Amino acid sequence: MKSVDIVYFLKHSSANDLEILISLRSVAKHFSDVGKVWIVGDRPTFLTDDTTIVEHIPHDYLAAPIRFQTPIVNQFQLLFASSLLPELTHEFLYFCDDYVLLDRLTLEEARKSYYLEDMDKITKRGRGIWMESLWRTYEQLKRLGYPRFNFETHCPAYFRRKWVFDAYVDLKDFVTNDRYFGLLAETAILNHAIAKQGVKPVSIRDERLRIGFWGKHPQYDSIQAQCRGKRFLNFDDAGFGPDLKRYLLEMFSEPCRYEKDGASANHMNGLAASLGCFQVTA
Repeated sequence: MKSVDIVYFLKHSSANDLEILISLRSVAKHFSDVGKVWIVGDRPTFLTDDTTIVEHIPHDYLAAPIRFQTPIVNQFQLLFASSLLPELTHEFLYFCDDYVLLDRLTLEEARKSYYLEDMDKITKRGRGIWMESLWRTYEQLKRLGYPRFNFETHCPAYFRRKWVFDAYVDLKDFVTNDRYFGLLAETAILNHAIAKQGVKPVSIRDERLRIGFWGKHPQYDSIQAQCRGKRFLNFDDAGFGPDLKRYLLEMFSEPCRYEKDGASANHMNGLAASLGCFQVTA
């Protein structure tokens, strides 16, 4: 296959969807093997109407054939429903709006099944609602006899439609409508694929290509230094501060094919001015 599609799950952000705008610009710049982009959920105001390259899919449309509760907030349900889209490529990448490509991504690299750690080797469990979900997923996978790698890398995740479908068929009794209660999708599906499809996991930490900013606003000089030589960037709301916005606006100042002509220029220029950056063009 010469190209793979990308699937985003989107809920409008407090930054007026700046995150997905930057993410899409990074895809346009650094991933030449993308086929079509699918944005499930909310629709960004800047999105082009050219459905040959990007298409918005509302929750109601996605959920109708399988009668999922809408809006769909559970990632496993979202991935399963998305895998049923007739025109979606057999292989696809899952992106969040806060995933950014900092360097060229080849199709060979995109097809790697990156994991963060072997959870059997972790001696201290973290706290919080997300960590509780991760460890519930671990315990369920252990009980069912599956591998137990942590695939929550906060980087683009490679899937095949068959992997998602087969995992849902086998594990649907442990999938819920809730966002956090039940199996975490990436970890459950990809460990299922290891067991059933012979997928070979790759340690993202060993490749040292990921950088993340979480919990606090990083400083501009630190961002520059830490991003050097990296391919994947991720951040949370706390990390998406003025200096990171400035850095990303400077890296991805040019509009891309996924935007309406001029649709994002006024917003971007206003934000750039407030951060002391240069103006962007329509």
